[in-house]
Amino acid sequence: MALEQQRLELRALRAEIAPLEAQLGRSESGLSFLSRLTGVRITEYCVTRSSERARNGGLRVLRKGHLAGDCCAGINISFQLEFQLLETQSEETFTVAITDLSIILEPVENKELSRFVARTEEKRDLFLFFRSLYFFQEWCEYRKRTFHYFKEKHPKVVQLPEGPAADAMVLQSPSVPGFELMVVWRVHVDEEGKVMPELDLLTKIPEQALSLDKKNVVTQAPRCFRTLLRLLGIEAALASLIELVNAE
Repeated sequence: MALEQQRLELRALRAEIAPLEAQLGRSESGLSFLSRLTGVRITEYCVTRSSERARNGGLRVLRKGHLAGDCCAGINISFQLEFQLLETQSEETFTVAITDLSIILEPVENKELSRFVARTEEKRDLFLFFRSLYFFQEWCEYRKRTFHYFKEKHPKVVQLPEGPAADAMVLQSPSVPGFELMVVWRVHVDEEGKVMPELDLLTKIPEQALSLDKKNVVTQAPRCFRTLLRLLGIEAALASLIELVNAE
């Protein structure tokens, strides 16, 4: 009888564990799918909960959460979030609000992203953070692929002093020593969290060539490049620049 009782208890325990294992498997599968889809990977997550009765008889639940992860883009970014979530429930209403939010990003060299993080903490908007971080890493990855593509296609003209993950590409003329064009490609995050590319052109021209530039072509080059970007798009505008520098 004792053995049979143990078997029954073991069977009951398995019946309780099975749904939990299935739920855990679905959660891990969902996180894995989210990581592949967005490039954002959650590595740590924990929440503590405390509750109390409000004066009107409703229930107030305070959740304190810690979330950590990273995203692998043209640059690697890791993040840690500390937040407080207040749930207020009464017979008629149910509200949820983030009462505190702290975000730590590493590395912090990107000033645009640092300013955006500060604004996000003020607004206490987690959705805004993850949405903008996703588009930010998408643009960084696109920039990295584009620089790498042109470097492979035009190795004598295209130079990447800090690697394809940096924000600058240098074009050097193989036939005119000292003639260089630098494309600076930043990823801008505005106050509303909108992420957009910003490209500028810098010139380095030998003094002798500058003295022959009677039509101020060099001075007008950055403005002409911005026009090319609007008309042709990023890749076609860069290809046009490379063709210009590569011309004998």
